[in-house]
Amino acid sequence: MRFVFRWAFRMVLLLAVLLVALVLLKDALLRSFAEHQLRAQTGLDAKIERLQSRLWPAALTLENLKLYNTAEFGGSPLVDLPELHLECEPGALALRKLHFKLVRLRLSEINIVENPQGRTNITAFVRELQDVSSPTRRGLSVGFFDFAGIDVLNLSVGKIRYSNLNRPGKDMDVHVGLKNEILTGIKTLPELSDLILNILFRRGITITRQGERTSITVSPTHEAPAGQNRSQSSSNPSKPDKSAKK
Repeated sequence: MRFVFRWAFRMVLLLAVLLVALVLLKDALLRSFAEHQLRAQTGLDAKIERLQSRLWPAALTLENLKLYNTAEFGGSPLVDLPELHLECEPGALALRKLHFKLVRLRLSEINIVENPQGRTNITAFVRELQDVSSPTRRGLSVGFFDFAGIDVLNLSVGKIRYSNLNRPGKDMDVHVGLKNEILTGIKTLPELSDLILNILFRRGITITRQGERTSITVSPTHEAPAGQNRSQSSSNPSKPDKSAKK
């Protein structure tokens, strides 16, 4: 009988140690899971420097998240996010839906790259998102969950950089300088994309797609740091882009 008690006590200790280890490692495990899901949903390599989670109320904070371009576009970072903070609706999680009460997104840089064939990374990225967000569905599937909207989005954007692999060393930087822009009641990812494009348009920045090519046009009145190109279209620097904004 004494042996049974000793064995049971050791099992309790082992389970306690495993529980403590799980608590200590949960953020590391979640970070690996998040990187895997980002790769699966975007087709791009993803790196997260730090992840912090909270069970109640459900919240997740990712620090220094980077999505990298494929080899076709040089392998440089596509987006650099110093902070992505998510607060979820617990009731929606129980229904396998991702309904965010708050999203705080600090985006320091978007890197648009045109390859030697004239294709841009943004076009390929948007097509990938459209494939997983088909017209027959309201949102994006993430693992076993479906995207179900954002109540409040706090958005900050630093700059947009354009690079042409045919013209190395002649990058164009566009300073956006957007800080704490508040967007509310977002239902779908296409709606979110349209809202962001409208914000950029109001700040004198127009991003358009022409087939496989993405172009940036900057209004001459848009304030840009000294030494930066302010009014050229990325796809054809000698001619302004007059295509309709999509």
